[in-house]
Amino acid sequence: MAEVSVFLVVFLLIKYTWWLFLPLVLYSIFRPIWNAYAVNVIYFGEEINLTLLEIKIPKDLIANPKLMENVFATLMGAGRTITEYQKITFGRFQDFFSFEIVSLEGEIRFFVLTPGRAVRLVEKAFYGQFPNVEIRETKDDYFNHLPATIPDEQWTMWGAKMILDRDGCQPINTYPQMEDKLEGEMIDPLAVIFETMGTLGSGENLIYQVQVGLSDGSWRKKGDEAIQKILDKYNLSASSSYEEGNFMKILPFHELELLKAIHYKMAKPAYDTQILFAYIARKEVFNGIVSSAISGAMKMFDSSFNAFMTDKYYTSTANYFLGKSRKEFRTRRLFKLLQDRDMQGTANPFNIEELATLYHFPSPTVKVPSIPHIDSKRAPAPSNLPLGG
Repeated sequence: MAEVSVFLVVFLLIKYTWWLFLPLVLYSIFRPIWNAYAVNVIYFGEEINLTLLEIKIPKDLIANPKLMENVFATLMGAGRTITEYQKITFGRFQDFFSFEIVSLEGEIRFFVLTPGRAVRLVEKAFYGQFPNVEIRETKDDYFNHLPATIPDEQWTMWGAKMILDRDGCQPINTYPQMEDKLEGEMIDPLAVIFETMGTLGSGENLIYQVQVGLSDGSWRKKGDEAIQKILDKYNLSASSSYEEGNFMKILPFHELELLKAIHYKMAKPAYDTQILFAYIARKEVFNGIVSSAISGAMKMFDSSFNAFMTDKYYTSTANYFLGKSRKEFRTRRLFKLLQDRDMQGTANPFNIEELATLYHFPSPTVKVPSIPHIDSKRAPAPSNLPLGG
């Protein structure tokens, strides 16, 4: 009887109060549907107007990564205040950019995908640091020269999304640390990638995308928590200077260096970042050494505090159960991610110094003849170049 009375109470509760819960149920069902429509149709389809820019560089370009760091700093100006109403109703979010280096059968080209309203800002940022480059809008996306779906009967692909092995508040190795102590010159961290791209032949293509969006700053809270955890471990105060004697005596060297590294990273503005690689080639010319070279090149960025690893969800490899089918599915998913420049899943925070290390023009020490250069020099960008789209 007790069970019957319980069911009766539940039945009566539902019968007379269903109208209170129905809106919540419908909201939970239709909000994701509307959000997908607002983002893909209203925002991307009508408002953002994504524009692909190609950047051509002169032969005598002085390509110090510090200049690219200034470019990333300037693009912070794209940030906007977006309300929850705008997010839900119109699918709006902060502008994002995709910085791309592509080798099409050995010819290396540089691209930036940007919202249409930020085109002038991108031009201002690059011309301000590299007055002699040439920036042109292109309607011919390089993906138009590749199969619509990969793999297929003729083409195959190796690729990966690279993510950080540890918390994003801990920095990777950056260009100031990559200096030849004997010669006093910087070792270009992208040298291996540029040289690998330059050696590709007919039917081989290599894509490198660094997609960035303005960070909400939540990663800094993790940085503060990591610092506080170390200080609490040794009963130290956050208000003390790291150079004071008590820090030097009490803190182990590696803990002290980690504190400094986290503070150094947090001192510069950062973007949420997604890093993607894809080697796409005809099956008869596919060369597995390319994937090994890229994996080795990423080791250049490993520091005592952080390193890169492959995102297991976005990769072109799969083993064990149904390995072949799973590999094809993962490869197609990763290829679609590259095509759409879609920031899905994990996005790690990288400050502008780290980004300049990950994306820049080749330094003078890197000799890659397959980069098409412009011969004539441009005049500097006018000071009154508008910033709005």
